[in-house]
Amino acid sequence: MPTACILAEAGFKVICLDIDRSVIERLRRGFSPFDEPGLRELIRRNLKAKRLKATTNFENAIPVSDVVSLAVPVSLDQRMRPDYSHLEKACRDIGLNMTAGTLIIVMSTLSPGTTESLIKETLETASGLEAGKDFGLAYSPIRVTVGKALDDITNHPRVVGAIDEVSLRAAKAFLSTFLKGRIIEVKDIKTAEAVKLFEAVYRDVNIALANELSDFCERIGIDFLEVIKSTNIQSNCHFPLPGFVGGDMPKDPYLIINEAENLRVKLRVVTASRRVNEEVLRRTLRLLRDALRSCGKSAKRARVLVLGVSYRPNVREVEGSLVRDLVGMLQNKGMRVKVYDPLFSYSELVKMGYPAEKTLTRAARDMDCLLIAVGHERFKRLNLRRLKIAMRRPAAVVDLGHVLDCEEVEREGFIYRGLGRGVWTR
Repeated sequence: MPTACILAEAGFKVICLDIDRSVIERLRRGFSPFDEPGLRELIRRNLKAKRLKATTNFENAIPVSDVVSLAVPVSLDQRMRPDYSHLEKACRDIGLNMTAGTLIIVMSTLSPGTTESLIKETLETASGLEAGKDFGLAYSPIRVTVGKALDDITNHPRVVGAIDEVSLRAAKAFLSTFLKGRIIEVKDIKTAEAVKLFEAVYRDVNIALANELSDFCERIGIDFLEVIKSTNIQSNCHFPLPGFVGGDMPKDPYLIINEAENLRVKLRVVTASRRVNEEVLRRTLRLLRDALRSCGKSAKRARVLVLGVSYRPNVREVEGSLVRDLVGMLQNKGMRVKVYDPLFSYSELVKMGYPAEKTLTRAARDMDCLLIAVGHERFKRLNLRRLKIAMRRPAAVVDLGHVLDCEEVEREGFIYRGLGRGVWTR
């Protein structure tokens, strides 16, 4: 959606196509399908200017389009293998309706080889046309951070690869009409597909290192954050992150792991890093149990308030967040769980399936532990004294978001535990 609005702002006639009728109806009424600063205003302005339309009908959209931007997300099945069924269906519907001379630019995150196999073959079979001869085919992945999508798309460098030189020139010419950042041409589509995944894998591996070292810090009784701040690698080192925060990051490594398995290549470091990052969920349970034990309480039947549900701090986006898995795990262990996130209304949280409360004070009432799952900036200003009065004392704070000062939490009478923060005294 951000790309569509940026294109419309640049003067293009843009058709937003989605099979989800509710998304299209909201767009037609001027609402964004997700929260993103500035996006709703762009949608409404370009709807009013008639530069932006929305439809669920491929027959109405594809034949009249000179350029088709394909951004269908790829999900993972229960075995962590990519499910390309939605992407394949979209390509089939596009192929059945496209005309010669169309330029297809794929923007989905894909494992190397997917565009030139599944996408190309599906388009050719459905259309009867030949890629490179009858229609153009290029790949240019979108790389954005939620909350900064419009700026990231417009100003960040953009990689593009294509099936042939003509497609590459056409894609670059098109992208240059609305992008201000540098356009990086690569040799072929496989290389462009690898660029996005390698970035995700690099970050995942570094976070795994941080998570592993932070686990060591907890065991030996030192503060990971202090260690990192005192070294000369600070700018290159990630903070430890819960395994249930990450957006697309947890998904992307599995795309390349799966492709490597198909080629009988072992990506040992990549696979191990994913395992380390996913184990943080169990570390959370260990920290929580230890904190409750120090309070003289059993984890079973303990009351836990989980703070934060978004996939990363300070954004209203839950896709990619595994806080739901965290809540389910705690409930399966016999704990009574409440959820509060100041970025979402009570009704929104309930609609997501969370046992929510309308206010933080009400949510904290009779709780045994505050578990900060997402490090929202607002949580740095928690009134611990007021929360302590509402909770069942002695109470605990488990800080996964690194937002609270350990000494201050303990001064207020709480038992403290935190990822990598092996400096608690009780």
